[in-house]
Amino acid sequence: MLTREMLRLGLPELCTCRVRLRQLRAEDYPALERILSDPLVIQYVNRIRKPVYARMRRLVAQIKISADSLDSLHFAVEWHRRNTEKSNLHDEFHERISSPLLGIVSFQQWNERTGEAQLGYILDRPFWGKGLATEVVGEMLKFGFESLKLNRIESRCQENNQASMRVLMKNKMRLLRTIGAYDPSGEVPSILVFSMTQGDYA
Repeated sequence: MLTREMLRLGLPELCTCRVRLRQLRAEDYPALERILSDPLVIQYVNRIRKPVYARMRRLVAQIKISADSLDSLHFAVEWHRRNTEKSNLHDEFHERISSPLLGIVSFQQWNERTGEAQLGYILDRPFWGKGLATEVVGEMLKFGFESLKLNRIESRCQENNQASMRVLMKNKMRLLRTIGAYDPSGEVPSILVFSMTQGDYA
């Protein structure tokens, strides 16, 4: 079982057949800022009604703080070059193989004592709809339950984010509850809360 003290030395690298998950580094932040400056990307990340740039800056600051304290475990998502180069993927994948950052995936609000964490992920828009998110979420669930020995993993998505709902359901996460919109104007969407326990995973 990996503990917080052990992870202070660095996060492990995790690999799927196409991507590698590694510890987020300082040089990743410019690419992360670019990804989160896309209005279509950040609209699904939080429900704050502020301009895109302000939302991006706030989120990046939160990621930096939580990464430094290990309250959250943030992994950069990049191509797993060895396997990608051997595959017969669409030309777009080969053209973008040198991309420094495809997105990030995180265990947020990690509580080592209770064994709970919230799984979140963000992918750059060119990589939507290619099955990468499903791969990444599956690998994080494996890491969470097998290496961190978590008791429960929760993940949230906006009710209008159908693609994210499908990713979570493909990974056998169950819809637990809905958090209603707090804005009476109706412009702020409700949040769907998905969950998986150690028993579900096993």
